[in-house]
Amino acid sequence: MDFVLTRRPIVVVSLVLFGCVLVTLIGSLAPRAEDPVNRVTEAHQGFREGKCKSCHPAIWREWENSMHAKAWVDGIYQELANQIKDRETKCDQCHAPQPILITGVGKMPKLRDEQRAAGVSCLVCHLDAEGAMHGPQASAETYFHANVTNPIYTSPTTLCSTCHGQSTVPEHDQVSSFLNSKFAEGNKSCATCHMPVVNRLQSTASYESIKGRRHTWRGSRSVAQLRRAATLQLEITPEKVNVKLQSKTGHILPGGTLRTITLEAKLLSPEGVERQKERISISAKEQNRLLPNEERAYMFDTLPSATGDTITVRLMYQLTPKTPESEWILMAEKIHVVH
Repeated sequence: MDFVLTRRPIVVVSLVLFGCVLVTLIGSLAPRAEDPVNRVTEAHQGFREGKCKSCHPAIWREWENSMHAKAWVDGIYQELANQIKDRETKCDQCHAPQPILITGVGKMPKLRDEQRAAGVSCLVCHLDAEGAMHGPQASAETYFHANVTNPIYTSPTTLCSTCHGQSTVPEHDQVSSFLNSKFAEGNKSCATCHMPVVNRLQSTASYESIKGRRHTWRGSRSVAQLRRAATLQLEITPEKVNVKLQSKTGHILPGGTLRTITLEAKLLSPEGVERQKERISISAKEQNRLLPNEERAYMFDTLPSATGDTITVRLMYQLTPKTPESEWILMAEKIHVVH
């Protein structure tokens, strides 16, 4: 009897303490559960503290090595942007944008004030005004943020057009030409080429690998991607070199207004001495960029060639007008030895 009498006050006190702790916890969680502004702030703070990286390590590794991650800090970008008057309204908003699900998919992005060095981060493409993260189906449960399955990620061209489809920013408008191409038919989208499918764990909460899109956005900085962008075919006659150049891209080529493609034909002697060289530049400046999947014929005159001479045709990519020739990227090459 004494045991019961002495235990009851302890139980009551324990329940009272537990109730106080529970009320305190609920009170501390209430702003997060009810206030969208707080949830958006928490998402930005979580990104800053590395929570995105800790929960999605595989996707993070892909992103941090991409040009999206380097969109703001890239030296080439900063050098060029510094030459543009009013760069904050003409360039910067696509290189450090606020979350586009908040400012409007397809609308010109707005420049954010903080964490600009993160470039185009996961929050830019996935965070909504309620603090939830949008994505394709099969997102794992999480305690840090809400998940919203959004069909736009299944065919994300509209999402990409927010930065890559603004007609007022021709440097980054690849989507307009894509939408007028045969590549836009069916289930193909920007992601088909720039975010190939990969099997991996979606997050540390996942139990098995699933199919997802690689967050690398391979483009003009990828040698492998450039070498898939066009093909060459040769037809050699004693007087002419006929070249068929075909674009294999889903958008205008080259895609940026500062990029240049050079088609070069050379005639070399058996000793390797250059006897003749002709070049054709393809760029926005020359107003002769290739349309998606376009095939174009070029003809080069040649000097009388002899047995053992070599005719070389190369397609080379120049990233900026200042890129030295030694750093041009070889996209395609055909070599013909005269017999």
